[in-house]
Amino acid sequence: MAPDDDDISPPVDSRPRWNYDVFLSFRGADTRSGFTGHLYSALLRDGIHTFLDDKEMETGGEVGPECLRGIEESRFSLVVLSKGYASSTWCLEELAHILKCRRERGHCVWPVFYNVDPSDVEECRGSFGEAFAKHEADFKSEMEKGKKKIGEDNSWEKFAAQIEEWKNEANNIEHLVREISKRLDRKVLSVARNPVGVRSRAQPVLSFLDRDSAGVRILGLYGMGGVGKTTVAKEVYNSVFNNFEGSCFLANVKEQRLLLSEIMKRKYEKFNNSDHGLSIVRDRLCHKKLLLVLDDVDEMDQVKKVIGNLDWLSPGSRVIITTRTKNLLLPSELFWQFEVQELNERDSLQLLSLHAFDSRDPPENYADSATRLLRYTGGVPLALEVLGCSLQGETVDIWNSRMEKLKLMANEAIQPVLKTSFDSLDDTEKFIFLDIACFFVGYDKDYVMSILEGCGFFPTDGINTLMRRSLVKVSYDNKLWMHDLLRGMGRELVRQESPVDPGERSRLWHHEDVTDVLTSKTVCIRSTSNFSFDFCTKTRNMFE
Repeated sequence: MAPDDDDISPPVDSRPRWNYDVFLSFRGADTRSGFTGHLYSALLRDGIHTFLDDKEMETGGEVGPECLRGIEESRFSLVVLSKGYASSTWCLEELAHILKCRRERGHCVWPVFYNVDPSDVEECRGSFGEAFAKHEADFKSEMEKGKKKIGEDNSWEKFAAQIEEWKNEANNIEHLVREISKRLDRKVLSVARNPVGVRSRAQPVLSFLDRDSAGVRILGLYGMGGVGKTTVAKEVYNSVFNNFEGSCFLANVKEQRLLLSEIMKRKYEKFNNSDHGLSIVRDRLCHKKLLLVLDDVDEMDQVKKVIGNLDWLSPGSRVIITTRTKNLLLPSELFWQFEVQELNERDSLQLLSLHAFDSRDPPENYADSATRLLRYTGGVPLALEVLGCSLQGETVDIWNSRMEKLKLMANEAIQPVLKTSFDSLDDTEKFIFLDIACFFVGYDKDYVMSILEGCGFFPTDGINTLMRRSLVKVSYDNKLWMHDLLRGMGRELVRQESPVDPGERSRLWHHEDVTDVLTSKTVCIRSTSNFSFDFCTKTRNMFE
């Protein structure tokens, strides 16, 4: 099944995803029912997704392999070094694997000295010395490598020293969780390859968020498509999320379950219905000071279906909404709106140059052409990016030719700029672009390439060209993504092949058009070579 159009969202983070934030390594007999159990509960309350061997394994799973995999799928390991830790062969094997992951993958390790002297661990004295001597042949090599790596990082020493004293266990657990939250850095979003003018446009938003820290505030970022609303929202999010107890950037406003998972760091199954989801939102989120970003909102009902009544939000919470609709909510003490403006001429030239020349300024012989081209982009970052990428490596004559073509177009909106970039593609690249626009946004890149190869194309070069020209992007999980303006342009080009008769178009993606063509006795399908069979249920029933 193809993803719904509304479910397609831009890449949020280019880094790999982990299944867990923290792996807890501990000696069960020493701390499971006491310190480690309390620490585990505190981590979950703070939204830190934590692997604990008797909580996360599937029924029947073998302890060893499951735990080793848990280490590999976690960003960090917390090793609770108690007096009996080193006496367990399993604990040492687990620790050896943790240190191996640190050495080979950059896995972070935080030692927690629980009622033991750190120097006993470092110098292998006392119970640790006896245990290491017993297991020296199996584990000494990994321990030495691990101690050397940990010793090279002063931050771990400070971290361990701060939590060494356990006389007040509750306070120390609170401090430990707070320190882990600071270091996780799991929420930083990828803003833009060349973030020109982003910070200056984000500053008024940051100033607004600082007002009346005790109250709830809702901010609407509005502006035309491609102007950079999402980019500004990401910059704001990255700047302030550490000031909140929970945060979530929701690229798809329908994803209520994702909202809860991001805030609580737990996996949520599908809800029985939206009301069931809202009841969980109300119960789980009302006690946290939250930062929520809801991207690409058309109407406030979408917001209410995800987070319910705004009165449920805890004092100090902030909600940022990006939208193309001005006055989505009437401005008030609670709600404020900010128009994301186009870039000024200086920033526009810099952004165009970065994409075309990998330099903040154009070469001297291109300067005049580059400056004159700016008038056709309207200061819209998407247009500048696409235009700059399409002209990368081209001669001044090609730049001037592109400008003459833009002059012939009726208006100075963004679409003509995008269209000229499409026109500069060769026939195979155009074909692949239109196929992606009509059918494959949100699909796995390798899967799409296999389909195109089956149709007799060699898509590797074509897709790489589209990516290089910023016409297509690939998300962290290898899904194809295209800005909705580019996608809309591609579909409009296909629609214009035959505005009245869908059967004469090269591609059909809307279920109603497909149904009309397939059920009509009078239409002779001559041109259509591709159909989208992602019909809704009621359309499928027509053929049963």
